[in-house]
Amino acid sequence: MSRLETIPIPVVESLSVAIQLPNRLRIGGRITHQEPGQLLGGFLKAVHDAVVGERLAAFELDVTELKFVNSSSIRLFLDWASWVKALAPHGYKLRILTTRKFTWQKTSFVAITALAAGCVEIHTVD
Repeated sequence: MSRLETIPIPVVESLSVAIQLPNRLRIGGRITHQEPGQLLGGFLKAVHDAVVGERLAAFELDVTELKFVNSSSIRLFLDWASWVKALAPHGYKLRILTTRKFTWQKTSFVAITALAAGCVEIHTVD
């Protein structure tokens, strides 16, 4: 059994979260909570730790259906990028799948990849 399979999926209003084995996390909907780290921070850290434990070379974060996040939520993705960067060059590559449908994704994730150049990549799927 994969370590990813053992992680409890958080239930958050207006958000869908799914782990797709072997190496993808899909997040859709909206993150508007004032303190999203309380709702999702531990979950994302558990996913990261499982990816490291599984020794995966790459992991995908699919946000193509994530319509909106508030400014506090960007911190969740910055934290993840910093965890991946801290492992370089022996960790995994985080590939973030985005869409042009939601303009916030381009501006936010470009900044995140600059923080963790070589460790985090953006792939626009449309």
